[in-house]
Amino acid sequence: MYRLLAIDLDGTLLSPQHVVTARTREAIRKAIAAGLSLVMATGNRLNVLQAACRGLPLSGPQIVYNGAIIADIQSGAVLHEHLVPEECILPALDTLRDLHLYRGYHTHQHVYVDNNTPNARNWYRPPVPPVIEVTDVVSLYPQPCLKLAAVGAPGTLREKRMKLEELFAGQLYVTQTSRDLLELLHPAVSKDNALRIITNMLGVEPEEVVAFGDNHNDIGMLRFAGLGIAMGHAHDEVKAAADYVTLSNAEDGVAAAIEGVVLSQGSTN
Repeated sequence: MYRLLAIDLDGTLLSPQHVVTARTREAIRKAIAAGLSLVMATGNRLNVLQAACRGLPLSGPQIVYNGAIIADIQSGAVLHEHLVPEECILPALDTLRDLHLYRGYHTHQHVYVDNNTPNARNWYRPPVPPVIEVTDVVSLYPQPCLKLAAVGAPGTLREKRMKLEELFAGQLYVTQTSRDLLELLHPAVSKDNALRIITNMLGVEPEEVVAFGDNHNDIGMLRFAGLGIAMGHAHDEVKAAADYVTLSNAEDGVAAAIEGVVLSQGSTN
């Protein structure tokens, strides 16, 4: 019996038009009415999650910044936090520059990026504040950093991700959150580690969790859950980690799986 849904935001819950469709809203409503809890798990900021999911019956702890923060969705209170280790910030920024990647520096208040970072001005939509372009993100150090970001060409990014994983093994968690975006975080950070904390808080067992995702940063969460569901458009490495592959986000894949798989197997209060 399933008791909790853990759902990635971009590319999973949200359609390609960055909205929660009516069918998906109704499927989630039915799941909650059947007794399931809902946890969103995103690499994005809390205010992005709040804006994107406005109107959904969300309450309690939610996963943001890929698990660097667990926050209460309604009050905004931070329940758990891991910052990037200070001693890793400058070496990581130097390495990203050497790999010819545009860099981002996420603080609690703002997101800063190198000048001319591709598409950075479109990362957030009002009411979320836009990113701030600076000549050199190194100038932000030693401000507390929630995560470092790296933007690059999709054709080479997976290879560069593996290089960074090798260079910073044990020092940073390196993950890919979209085809052109890498993120570097505290080594204890991941969506699955954050989900483990939340399930312990709620008294939910891993086998009672259904997780949805579409990218590299969702793999651990899919493996942690009793039922890991990959989106139809996900990369093959994500599908290989899943128990089930649903339709794409353009085809209401989350709703289809909730309707056809999750609710058909029941839930428990």
